[in-house]
This record gives sequence, structure tokens and C-alpha cells, in this order.
Amino acid sequence: MTQGLALAWSLLSLSMAACGPVEAPLLAGDDDGTLSHRYGTLMPRGDFAATVTRYEYEFTTQTGAARSVLMLDVAPPGGDCFVVNAPEGLTDIHWNDAIPFRAESTPDGIRVCGPGLFAGQVKLEARFTVPLQTYDFTQVGFSRKFDRTGNLFTYLLGWVGACDRFGPCDDRTDQLTQYIFTVKHAASERVLCPGKRTRPNSTTTRCELTGLTKAPTYSSFAVASNPAWRSSTLTEVSGKFKLELHEVPGGKLAAALHGSEVRAYLSWIIGELGPLPYGPELRVASAPTEWLGAEHPANLILREDLPDLRRDYANMTMHTLMHEVVHQWAGNRTTLSSPFDFVWKEAIAEYLTYRYELLARPPGEAEQTRAHWDRLARTASYYPQPQDTPPPVFLSYSADVYGTGPLILFLQLEPLLGEDVVLQAIKDFLHQPGDRSVQDLRAALELASGEDLGPYFDAWVHGSGDPDWPYFEVSTEALDGEVLVTAVQRSLSGTRYPISVDVLIEGATEQRVVTLDYGLAPTSDTLRVKVPFDEPVTQVTVDPENRVVNRRFLGLNPEPPPQRWRL
Repeated sequence: MTQGLALAWSLLSLSMAACGPVEAPLLAGDDDGTLSHRYGTLMPRGDFAATVTRYEYEFTTQTGAARSVLMLDVAPPGGDCFVVNAPEGLTDIHWNDAIPFRAESTPDGIRVCGPGLFAGQVKLEARFTVPLQTYDFTQVGFSRKFDRTGNLFTYLLGWVGACDRFGPCDDRTDQLTQYIFTVKHAASERVLCPGKRTRPNSTTTRCELTGLTKAPTYSSFAVASNPAWRSSTLTEVSGKFKLELHEVPGGKLAAALHGSEVRAYLSWIIGELGPLPYGPELRVASAPTEWLGAEHPANLILREDLPDLRRDYANMTMHTLMHEVVHQWAGNRTTLSSPFDFVWKEAIAEYLTYRYELLARPPGEAEQTRAHWDRLARTASYYPQPQDTPPPVFLSYSADVYGTGPLILFLQLEPLLGEDVVLQAIKDFLHQPGDRSVQDLRAALELASGEDLGPYFDAWVHGSGDPDWPYFEVSTEALDGEVLVTAVQRSLSGTRYPISVDVLIEGATEQRVVTLDYGLAPTSDTLRVKVPFDEPVTQVTVDPENRVVNRRFLGLNPEPPPQRWRL
């Protein structure tokens, strides 16, 4: 230390003595202490908490080269290091346009350190070459695949907990933020990405999602291209929405979707949930995907062969389109508090699609949807909100929610709470942007109904191991012009499930539906209901319309689980 610098430090120490003891100055980048001395100011040290306010992501479809820019809003008391999820192999890392003091790997990503600050903004940059690779037996990752007519479809697809495969990214599901995507591509490529889309030149597509409505990372990191896509307007209502279809010549989606029907549905769902969250233009693209569909802000990717698939739903193409549209609100504008809240977003998408099928679609569509849910639910391996230790693999769990979710969270509650109450609770739940949990959904249902749903959620929603769905032993006794129906609710655990289940009794010429209402807090396993019936009962069917989750009989259902293809 020179004599002049030593004197300056002595004077500074004396002038600050009244404020309490001060540590010796630390050079920037030292590992000791909580403050560092830079430019005559004591700066905070250590890892700071921050919110990513915007991602600026540049991606080249031909090479996978990517550049990530994260704008970090640093929370007090500040610090000089930030830890973020990231892949291995980052290069050209910068902290506020300068080389960071250090960058080191962590178990989940990277820790980058630079000049400290108490609060404010840090710009964190890095480059990465995204490998041409997908993960966990899915299309999540970066892939190229030929479509049915031989054109090359390119897809950068994120999902829950996966955005850090493409660069530094906070992969928590409860984070909502803004995005700017700049995609470099061949002049022949037609590219889709989330937000407002422009094409500054023949080899660049830019998408901006920088308005007031933010979006989660798990659905926003998505870039799709196909040189053969041609765009057409499927339907529009001036000032409200425009649905644009991107499909190769000879594609099958355009023929399977009717503009007037899509317009009627969009008008209905907007009437229920409000304007489309990410602007009035909604782009739908046909692609050789493995899932039936995937939602991205202002974009939907639908499987190109939907019209040819087996009829899990009466109209595979229209049902999938309606389901994915709902995710613009349920899953994008309102996001998940945690990955295992995944059930509510899929349940809402399925249930609202079903409500519209029941309201305005051809007879049989809603009934077939219920039957598909029932088949899925009876082969589920996890509860809607699993309590397993260790927790299940997310991919396996997420495939289980498409039947149990809409049935348990909504359809089963209709006779117990009322159909209008259930719909109002969903609208209240989605009314404001932010993150929501299954517990938040329960609170919305309780507020709308005035009922305590604790016993219901404890029995149906939370649990570990194989779900212990109930079954019903039903017997009948002929009386004078009547039948006494006796039902005993059974389960392997002895749980009394809050439920209202219908039983169909049939004779040679007569049939009658008998409702067995156990209520929200059952006090007995056994119910007895007497109904008029003038002939011997020849058959009894529990839950003939597939409205509740039940084993139907003791033991495991022998049918194989159906495929699950939606996001």
C-alpha cells in the first residue's frame, strides 16, 4: 500500500468511526466478508435474490447457436453473485457488458459474480450451442423431423423445468416474465415464436412478448419452423381475434376445422375468460409432433395427423384445438406455483372444453370425452396432488392427470356444489395473472360455494402410492311397486369418499337412474334409496355416464392405460 493511499484510508476510517466499526477494504472478487470496497463505496457481497424481468433470446435454427440475455431485477440487500439454472458449456459470459469477476458451476447451473450492488438491474449474457437432442422420451429439446409431405420441421420446445437446456434460465414454474426472440434462419423458412411476430428481413424473425401480460418459461421457450408452411385466416372477429392457420399444402387440419365452429368457440371462451391474453392474433401450426398439441403464448402447435388418430375424443382435432386455446389463460397468463400443481391447468383445459362440447357441439362429443376421462382415471398411478416420498418422476405423473384432474376437481363437484358454482370458481381462479396452486383452486371453490372442501380434497386429491379409488356394492330388493336400492361404498383403505354417484337399474321394459349422494362429509358407508319400479331388476350399472372416478369393482382394472399426448 502506498503512503498516499494509506493516509486516505486512515482519514476515511476516522470519518466513519461514528457509524461503527468498518472492516478493512476488500478487493473486488475477494471471497471474504459481506461488503467490498470499490470506488470509495462499500458494496454488498454474496448471492443476491433477483427476478428475471425479461429474456432476450437469439437462436439460429440451422446451427443451434444461441445467445441469452437475462435482465435481472436485484432485490435488497443486494450482493455480487447470481445463481441460475444453466446447461454446461456456456461461453462469452458477460455481467453488465463486462467480463464477470468469476463464473463457476453449481449442481443445478452456474454462479456468476460481478460488481456488487444493493438493488437495481444486472444484465447477464451468455452464449450456448443447443445440441440437436431431445429428452426423457419426449420432443422437449431441439429437434428436426420430416413432416408427412417430406418437409423439415424444426422445433425448439421447452417444458416444465426444461428452459435451462437452452441457456441460463430460471426454470421455476411460478415465474412470469417478458421475452424477445430473435430467430436467424434460412430465407425459405417460416418461423413461429411467442408474442407479436415480425420479419425484419428474409433471414430473421422477431417475436416480442413485452406487454403487460407476462408468460412462464416452460411454455414460452418455443421456436418452430417449416419451409412449406402457408398461412391462411381460418376465422376472425374484427377487434376481438384472428385465428391464423399455418399448414403445408395438402395438410389435414384445415379440412377438419370449420371457421364458423372455431369462431363460435372462441367467442364463447373469450366471453367466459376475457380477451385473449397475448393479443388478438392466435397462430395455429400443423407439425409432426408426438403430443396432440402444445400451448405457447399466441401460438398453438397441433399434431398434423389429428384427424386420422383413434377416436379418444369424438372430434380429435376440434377438441385438441379448444383444449390448447384454454391454456392461453390457464397455464400461460396464470401459471403453476410448483410443477406438481400441473393438474389444475390440464383439468381446467379439459373441463372447459367439455363444457362447450356439452353446450354447443354435436350430440355424443361430451359423452365420449367423459368416457375417455374415466378410462384414464381408472388406470392412474398417482393422486392428482401426489404426496409420495421421493416424489414421482414428473413426466410419469403428468401423464396421469388428464382423466383424474377434470373428473375430481370439477365434474364430481357439480352435483355437490352446483354446475354454475364450479364454473364461477374457475373464472375467479383465473381472473388475475400470477401463479396458482391446487390449494388456491380449493380456496376458489370454497369461496364460490360456501362449503368446506377439506374432507373432499383430503380423500380425492392428496395421497401417496397407487390411488385408492372407491367401488360400490349395490343390491336391490323388490317391494310392492318399488325397489329398495342399497349401496355400500368400499375402498381398500376404508376411506369414506365424498361423492354423489348415479346407479342405473334396468328391468325388461323399464329403467331408472338412482342418485346415491354421500355428501361432502359422509358419515356412513351405506346408503338406501327407495324408488318406484314395477318389474324385477335385471341389471345394475354404477356410474353409467362416466361422471365419477371409481374402480367399479374390487381389484385393479385389467385394461391397459391409454396413451397421453397433450401438453
